[in-house]
Amino acid sequence: MDSVFISNPNPSNVSAQNLPHDIIIDILTKLPVKSLIRFKNACKSWYSLIKDDKFVKQHYDTHKNCQKYFMVSSKYNMKHQFYCYHYTMDVPQLDSSSNAFLLESPVPINESPTVYPNIQYFSSNGILLIRYFDDIIVMWNPTTRESRRIPSPFRNKCGGFYDFCYFPRIDEYKIFRPGGYKEIDIFSTKNGVIYMMASRTENGDRVITIVRFCLEKEQFQDELLFPCMVEGRRPILYCVGEKLCLTMTFVDYEFWLYTMKTNSWNKISTMSYNIWLKPLCFMKDGNMMFQRNNSSGFVAYNSITHELEQVNVIGIEANLYFNKVVTYVETLSSPNC
Repeated sequence: MDSVFISNPNPSNVSAQNLPHDIIIDILTKLPVKSLIRFKNACKSWYSLIKDDKFVKQHYDTHKNCQKYFMVSSKYNMKHQFYCYHYTMDVPQLDSSSNAFLLESPVPINESPTVYPNIQYFSSNGILLIRYFDDIIVMWNPTTRESRRIPSPFRNKCGGFYDFCYFPRIDEYKIFRPGGYKEIDIFSTKNGVIYMMASRTENGDRVITIVRFCLEKEQFQDELLFPCMVEGRRPILYCVGEKLCLTMTFVDYEFWLYTMKTNSWNKISTMSYNIWLKPLCFMKDGNMMFQRNNSSGFVAYNSITHELEQVNVIGIEANLYFNKVVTYVETLSSPNC
């Protein structure tokens, strides 16, 4: 629903001005962000309401299960310059096509081919954190187009992995950067906890482990055990929605998918396909969305037929390479607050 019309053809009808405040809030919380922004000039009292912190939180909670994809792609020309494209779209469904929309970058992006692979994108509470190659850090709301440049807190430490998370208890975002890629390889975020894959040496052997870092308390917590270790196969850690996922791909293209459940791993799927898959999100009826290995498209795993099905997306330029896909929820939150 994009807009709400309250008509008053005769005096017996209740006018919009006489509607109870609770009903107005209930109506507005169900509208998408872009519709609410239109009230800026149409109705000052309603616009003042939707800028209220409590309403912003209530609106986010109402729509938090309506995830969208923020997708980053690039294209190189004959001069070895690249063009970066930002797209957004709703999470696709198996029974219908999805529409993607092009977004303008919050800051100009250098056309050097060394820059694009080093740009990092993260999402929390509807706000994106973008870390560029030269340590330019930007908080951006892709729905309202508001952005805020953050001074780099790490002078003379260009590069490295970043992440950030919003904490409603203190109403703040925290930006996280590990000490260096040699100590920590990759990590993923879930509910204010950074899950990091690290390695250590025990009795001369290299042991891979998962450690947890609590952003709110700013301290490391206990380690997590792997469900199993297979010689020559290194697991890959992902955060998919509210679940921590672990994948292992084998020489014969057998794909194992695990999810973390109360400090134990649950094997939810075994698939045999000749392509590499990156899990993106869980869908209805047990289906799951994946990004293809060449990053040129999306497929969905049908839990009933146990087959991969192509997902149709309208509005994306042909031959674009997607190497970054971030899930987020549209929000009224401002990065400038």
